[in-house]
Amino acid sequence: MSVKLRLLVLAVTILVSLAIVPTASAAVAYRGVQLHSLWSSSSDENMARELDLVRDLGANAVRADIAWSSLQTDGPNGYSDWYVKKLDAFVAGAEARGMKVIASLWSTPCWASSAPETLKQGCAGAWWDRGVTKYMPRNPLDYARSAQWLTARYGTKLAALEVWNEPNHENFLTASDAAAAYAPLVKVTYPLAKAGNPDVPVLAGALSFADRPFLDRLYALGIKGSYDGISVHPYNEWRAPGDMWDNEWKRYTLIPGLRSIRAAQQAVGDNTPVWITEFGWTNCNAGSDRWCVTTEKQASYLRDSFGLIDAEPYVKSAIVYNLRDKGTDRNDPEDNFGLMTRDYTPKPAYAAVRAAWSGDRSATAAPQRTDGSVLKVRVVVQGGTAYVQGRAPARAIVRLRVSRCQGK
Repeated sequence: MSVKLRLLVLAVTILVSLAIVPTASAAVAYRGVQLHSLWSSSSDENMARELDLVRDLGANAVRADIAWSSLQTDGPNGYSDWYVKKLDAFVAGAEARGMKVIASLWSTPCWASSAPETLKQGCAGAWWDRGVTKYMPRNPLDYARSAQWLTARYGTKLAALEVWNEPNHENFLTASDAAAAYAPLVKVTYPLAKAGNPDVPVLAGALSFADRPFLDRLYALGIKGSYDGISVHPYNEWRAPGDMWDNEWKRYTLIPGLRSIRAAQQAVGDNTPVWITEFGWTNCNAGSDRWCVTTEKQASYLRDSFGLIDAEPYVKSAIVYNLRDKGTDRNDPEDNFGLMTRDYTPKPAYAAVRAAWSGDRSATAAPQRTDGSVLKVRVVVQGGTAYVQGRAPARAIVRLRVSRCQGK
């Protein structure tokens, strides 16, 4: 169709005699945005402004990267006053605005790091610039006790505690066998974090992309039972959210990637929810990287993604990466994921996410079956294409007919 669809009403006839119980997709429990308000370069004023902007989107959660290396810089027996003050203000600020915090705890302090001495150099100088923080702790209990401190201090003001960030990515974990290095951390942390507060969910994974092979390896290493959910970052690269792409590369997709992670869980009897703790699109300069999309596509892709995610009933959160551009280099994909530019200028994506969270994102049809029952389907419109999602028994014959189209 060449016309741009604004409203699509579908009549669907399913020629089967088996009854289907109609179901409606509920929104994920937590919707929110990643913030970097705890970075040392972020002022209290920036923190308050960012929290206001996320609240105004209609979010009920924020994700923050908590640097263990800042929280316990000098040793295992104390916590850095300046960082605790900053963290207290962030959690309290989120709570005051009706939002919970997904706390992503990573970054090993030098005293605890398993990094080689050639990098640690007696922890003298700027050890944080020498890659020391990307190594697992020598003793996982040191990390676990810090996680316990967090869950005990903040309790259910936290939506979840996430064990590390992207352990399957070399930017966040240095190890000859990343899965073997990460699995003990998960297993040791879980009981202590739950001892801090049993009502705070503990998330394992924080996977870069929907990396099923890495998750399969973690299961083989015995992590099952040491978490309350699996978290993933299912970036769809430059493609529209409804683009299922090649099955061979589903690791790098949104919806097929999520389903692949769920299949890995089900293969070992893991029924815990999947948490999307990062996803999004970058509007870097065209031609500088294959990930780059226009500001208009960034907005429409984000808007349309929520209906698709909501249709996956095992998903508990959808956290957009991120609120503000991390930098100003228009050729750097990492600098341009924000819903706003670095100077707080809103991109079209900011309004698009706000509209999506207010419910203005898709049309829904309730087609009749031949036996009189109703099957719910979701229609997500992207440009001139309508993606129809629903469920039917195997071998069902489904006929779709456009009965009315409004708009040009």
